[in-house]
Amino acid sequence: MRLGDFTEEEQEISVFSQQLPLTFNWFDTNFSRQISAGSKEFWDEEMDCRLVALNENVNVLAAADEYFVTQIRLNRELSVFLRLSKQMVQNLLEGCLGMSRKAFNIEKLTELEATILTEFNNYLYSKFSDLILKGSELPKNNTNYNECNLTYFFEDEFQSLGKLIITIPIVAIRPEPMQLTEEKFSIDNFTFYKADVNIEVGRTRIRLSDLKQMEVDDVVLLERSHIDEMILLFDGQKKKFRIAPNPALIIDFNINENNGGTSMSSSDLYVMWDNIQVELGAEFEKVKLSLGELKQISEGLVVDIGSVYNNKIDLKVEDKIIASGELVIINDRYGVRINEIFTEEKNNASENAQIADYQNGAVQTAPPAQQTQPQEIYNEEPQNQEDSEFKEEDFDYSDFDVDEEDL
Repeated sequence: MRLGDFTEEEQEISVFSQQLPLTFNWFDTNFSRQISAGSKEFWDEEMDCRLVALNENVNVLAAADEYFVTQIRLNRELSVFLRLSKQMVQNLLEGCLGMSRKAFNIEKLTELEATILTEFNNYLYSKFSDLILKGSELPKNNTNYNECNLTYFFEDEFQSLGKLIITIPIVAIRPEPMQLTEEKFSIDNFTFYKADVNIEVGRTRIRLSDLKQMEVDDVVLLERSHIDEMILLFDGQKKKFRIAPNPALIIDFNINENNGGTSMSSSDLYVMWDNIQVELGAEFEKVKLSLGELKQISEGLVVDIGSVYNNKIDLKVEDKIIASGELVIINDRYGVRINEIFTEEKNNASENAQIADYQNGAVQTAPPAQQTQPQEIYNEEPQNQEDSEFKEEDFDYSDFDVDEEDL
């Protein structure tokens, strides 16, 4: 299929972008040879040029630089642009005119200098113009104004000279995609090869006060988990997959209606901050899965990952490991029995979560450093006798004793 044969709808979904990896060789073979030859002929100097980037529309290599631009019209709507970078312009002019300017300003070129550079760009275009559609060859009523950028780096035997960027309308070229050969190997040849991956077991919400009081042998129930599925984390991507659960992980564990939580204590009334909930995730340490297992995951099949059940599980808050343990099954969900707690990491994660929630407006109270001391609130003298009698009847002040570590 030729690029010029695409329909408007196909052009809108940027088929050309999908073709780019297969057409790089065509651009490099045809354009690079002509541009290299044209540069040597025009300047009568040996210089090498390399095609380093081929992309559509956005060109990150063109950012934060100044260019001398030459526009060559193909018709009333479409043009080819040749852009010489500031470094390229300075090196070419100094080599040609023998002048060295330390404070070179590309916006203050003389008429002679601009003419020389324009002639060079025109000469380069003449070398590859037979590859460009022009005039009546271009499709009529064209609505696709996407462009292809070719970025070249130039250098001689002593230094880097700069870069040249050629911008061509996509509808004006018909690159030939590289023909892919048949696969010589099958995945079945590498079924037992192991790859390092991460597996997320589940997540839950936990109060900061519970986080602080976490102890070894505690069991953390992962509310957002299910014994029949986990999440594969690989190369920045996530994919939920189905697994065959291991019955040996099942334990007896009674869960009350409050999910194991306790009623609010007096310290909770003083330190409301600790009732903020944070996201707690459980993830296996880096594990090895065979390509055969990864293939099953990609195909949506049930996978038996019994080989990784004995791996240590990390509990994380905001990507910081606060504890580790072993996997257990509680009813139809997973949990983690804690074997080790990383105190410093736990405290840092707790503090960071508090600050993040405060900054995001999760609470309306002041940060801990700005909290009013509880004694200042509850030790005030009653304003009248009626208030005093009411408080003495309904509250026991011993309930409000606060340890320093809770403040």
